[in-house]
Amino acid sequence: MSIQHRVLALAVCLLAVALLALGLVSRQYAQRAADSAYDRLLKAAALTIANAIQIDEGELSLELPYSAMAMLPEQEHIFYSVRSSSGIISGYPDLGASLPPATSSEPRYDTITYQDTPVRVATIGRLLTGEHSLGRGWITIRVAETLGTRQALADELLSRSTLSLTGLILLALMITSLGIRRAFGPLAELETALRERSHDNLQAIDTPVPKEIRRLVDTLNAFMNRLQTAVGTLNNLVADAAHQIRTPLAAVHLQTQLAMDEPGSEAVRPRLQRILNNTTHATHLLNQLLMDATVSHRLDRSTMRPLDLAPLIQEIQGRVDPDRAHRLQVHITPSARRAQLVGDHVSLREMLRNVIDNAMLYSDEHISVRVYTRPTGLVVFDVSDLGPGVSDEDKTRLLERFQRGPASQGLPGSGLGLSIVRTVVQAHQGTLLLRDHAPHGLTVRIEIPAQLQTPKSSTGMAQTLAALALVLVGLTIQADTAQANEPPAGLDMGIRSHDYPALASKQKPQDQPLLVIAGPTDTELFEVLVHDFQQTQPQVRVLYHEMDSSALYRHATQGSLPETDLLISSASDLQVKLANDGYARSHSSSLTTAMPGWARWRNEVFGFTLEPAVIAYAPSRLPPDLPASREALLKLLERNSHPLMGRVGTYDIQISGVGYLFALYDERTSSTFWGMANALGRVGTRLYANTAAILDDLDNGTLDVAYNVLGSYALARQKAGSDIAIVVPSDYVSVFTRSALIHKQARRPDLAATFIDYLLSPRGQETIAGPAGLGSLNAIESGSWFTKTVSNQSIGIIQPLVLNPSLLVGLDPTRRHRFLQNWRRLVTDTPIGLRDPPYQP
Repeated sequence: MSIQHRVLALAVCLLAVALLALGLVSRQYAQRAADSAYDRLLKAAALTIANAIQIDEGELSLELPYSAMAMLPEQEHIFYSVRSSSGIISGYPDLGASLPPATSSEPRYDTITYQDTPVRVATIGRLLTGEHSLGRGWITIRVAETLGTRQALADELLSRSTLSLTGLILLALMITSLGIRRAFGPLAELETALRERSHDNLQAIDTPVPKEIRRLVDTLNAFMNRLQTAVGTLNNLVADAAHQIRTPLAAVHLQTQLAMDEPGSEAVRPRLQRILNNTTHATHLLNQLLMDATVSHRLDRSTMRPLDLAPLIQEIQGRVDPDRAHRLQVHITPSARRAQLVGDHVSLREMLRNVIDNAMLYSDEHISVRVYTRPTGLVVFDVSDLGPGVSDEDKTRLLERFQRGPASQGLPGSGLGLSIVRTVVQAHQGTLLLRDHAPHGLTVRIEIPAQLQTPKSSTGMAQTLAALALVLVGLTIQADTAQANEPPAGLDMGIRSHDYPALASKQKPQDQPLLVIAGPTDTELFEVLVHDFQQTQPQVRVLYHEMDSSALYRHATQGSLPETDLLISSASDLQVKLANDGYARSHSSSLTTAMPGWARWRNEVFGFTLEPAVIAYAPSRLPPDLPASREALLKLLERNSHPLMGRVGTYDIQISGVGYLFALYDERTSSTFWGMANALGRVGTRLYANTAAILDDLDNGTLDVAYNVLGSYALARQKAGSDIAIVVPSDYVSVFTRSALIHKQARRPDLAATFIDYLLSPRGQETIAGPAGLGSLNAIESGSWFTKTVSNQSIGIIQPLVLNPSLLVGLDPTRRHRFLQNWRRLVTDTPIGLRDPPYQP
């Protein structure tokens, strides 16, 4: 590693340590800031609850304020408890059981595990004073929430601070790197100056350098001076030796040839022939040694440059002995002609010439030279002869210096040829192989990396087909082979089950993938959704348990619900309660992300319909000018109490979950709610458990007015031919959504998630708005349930029921009891009178 890199690495390490330390400090600060912000909300909620505690007829009571829940994060699970020395007053009895009771009005904050989930608990106390039977003491109020939102805030604060710190660290790193580069700039200039020098330039370095490296440069200059002297001496020695040796050898060779041509030399001719052979061998050996030295010298001097193969082969052909040139057969492929080698021209030329000379020496037949390329970026030279060949044992040995094979007896040579070839091949990062040639002989294969040039041709169609193949492979869907277990047996009372076998499965019903759904939706309406869902998932069998929404909640919380994957209910407050208490699984998809935020809570409860509360009338038995608002209906009830006695129907909110939800919502929204409850009591309003029963009596003449009923059911009844008029109130429209959640103990949560995605999909929403007649989520934008069948033309402000923890307030036992007590006192305690004169406008 270079000094520059070492200094830079050290700087990076120091800055990374600084960033880590600052990050830890920032994380602690972010966590404290998030805890401080949300702890204040917990404190405010706890104080709001504490201020709502009252003493009623000698008993402590609490009517949970809406504001206590509304000020807390909407996407968190919320828990609370109010406890006195004598026991629980309201809320979750086991919340903070391990914490000490409050002894002060100052808040205390703890992080504990509740229902297997970490929660933050705020505990405050309210002092109970005064002269009464309850005595004096502290009331402990605890409010808890899960940590998701505060952790998200802490992470956001940390990410922002970390981003700023990272920016500063990177800036510091850039400045440090720039400083190091400038400090080492003279070394880079020195390196460039040395690199740009020619191989034989050993002059002193004259590049200006700082004093810190001046002594190093002086030492290099002194070394190059000595090296220049030594190299010059060596070059002179080699040149002199080559000249001095070659000249005598050439003279001896010539004199021997002349002596053999003299008359009367027959007696000494054998000796002269041996002298001639030895001088030839010595000359060849000297040439090979000089070539070996030349090649090594050139490879050490880095004389590499791009070379075209065709001119290189042509040059080698021109250097072949003319008497043997006709035996050389050369074939170069088009791809090899386009290729370029990066190498030393002289070394590559001598490499190939050595191989070709050896092949011609050991074979009198034709010599084949094939040059071609491989897709891996290699150019291949195959030189093949029909000589005696080489045994497998000798193929490795012959690559060493001064090694010759058995077939070389009596032939000139030095044993350096293949050694020179191997040196050149290795210097060019290539591979040298000796292989047998059929029917006999040897093939010398040389593979060297090259720059291959692609011919210019249109490949658009091939690329398109390849891309299309990839897309088709990516869209391949694996079939679901998971099998469901046996359906549950021994169903609880109050549950009506309906089985919908798979449409396209050859398996037995008990072996088909089973999705179990429970909910209060009428089977006739639910069948429409199931059948359409099975069109998209024909292999899935569906088992539907129909029950009342309150019964569904009780079965789920008491553990008596049959094994169920998906819970669907019109009582959204009970669904939020189940999710808040840990009975739901999370699910996220592109469809759930795209749905309205008010219809989704924590990716656990998903609303999929939009259904208004309407007023339905029997037009044949009422004046033609039907009341179009709640206030107008209130006036009609007050003026015509006797004619309408027993002729008005609505939900029994003690039994009907959706009825209680509508009533609770109206009480928060309308200033005339309790006046309407009083008017309903004065006319002896009939109470019903579900919408179907109300509409049945409206259709058969028992009722004249159906108040606050589900518009989807009323519209469906009207389309079926019933003589009823539907009014969407012109003051405001209460709109609720049916919701679905995946049960925590679902056996097939994947199928439940698929059904939720189907309900939210365009196809599912079209089925909900069309054949099912329930009203789709886009009804607010499209007005799809405001059709011509609606009697009034002026539609009030639409108020959708938002899925959030504020719905839990209405489920507080004390508040619910008091609300129901007041409602029933007004609605049911008014005596029923006799029928009196007709309606008065």
